[in-house]
Amino acid sequence: MLATAIQQLLNAAQLGAVYALIALGYTMVYGTIRLINFAHGDIFMLGGFIGFLLVAIIPGLPVAAMIPLAMLLTAMIGVLIERVAYRKLRNAQRMSLVITALGVGIFLENLVRILVGPQARQIPAQLPNKVLRLANGVVITEDKLLVILISLSLMVILWIFVNKTLLGTAMRAVADNRDAVQLMGVNLNLIIATTFAVGSALAAAGGIFFGQAYSIDPYMGIDLGWKAFIAAVIGGIGSIEGAVIGSFLLAGVEVLTVAYLSSNLKNGIAFGLLIILLLIRPNGIMGRAALKKV
Repeated sequence: MLATAIQQLLNAAQLGAVYALIALGYTMVYGTIRLINFAHGDIFMLGGFIGFLLVAIIPGLPVAAMIPLAMLLTAMIGVLIERVAYRKLRNAQRMSLVITALGVGIFLENLVRILVGPQARQIPAQLPNKVLRLANGVVITEDKLLVILISLSLMVILWIFVNKTLLGTAMRAVADNRDAVQLMGVNLNLIIATTFAVGSALAAAGGIFFGQAYSIDPYMGIDLGWKAFIAAVIGGIGSIEGAVIGSFLLAGVEVLTVAYLSSNLKNGIAFGLLIILLLIRPNGIMGRAALKKV
């Protein structure tokens, strides 16, 4: 019984790591420019396909090169999307930005479908997959363990970048008061572009990890994007720590629901969890109430 529970928690850790890599993009963009970037799930999908194409075009490309290269290319696309679709609407009504984000997501889905077809693909296994046997019959494969460790490492690097570097300090300042930061001479466009680049790069890593464990298709960003968005809201959207906590919590609920109840209930319970948590803590687990000037 205990071994089964530990096994399920390991499965949840792998899924939670992927959710967290996507949720961080949602929370960073929202924290900086107050935009719910509904295209972010499709950027996650795009990152997975870029990894898939890199392996197909460059046979023998080591995974240690493939993942950073896919992250870089996806980051450049994220910056391009911000520059073309969002920058001119930055001061427009929020609804205009939301509709634009939805449009960008649909555009990306159809672009990938036209370029590579609608069928599901799997990224060839690049990570070692030897089975490791732990205590009490619990097993974990090396690739699953590496996904968890690499994802956690990326989250730690992000935390250090945001909290210990000059650029990260500027990002936090923009999140705090965008108008005041501009008066101090901070390059707002650079900070926002960096936010999109970092968020997109993390989503690409998540797409590759997901594509190796399961499969990728042009529409996978819809379902997983929504799950990651829910995780960010549960954790307190705008909070990096909250996005990570919410992601692992949501993944744990989903995996345990499938293991002990029914796979048909996992989405219902996930959304139910969101409603209950928001009733108890309207700003999420780590969220803060915004001050309003009157």
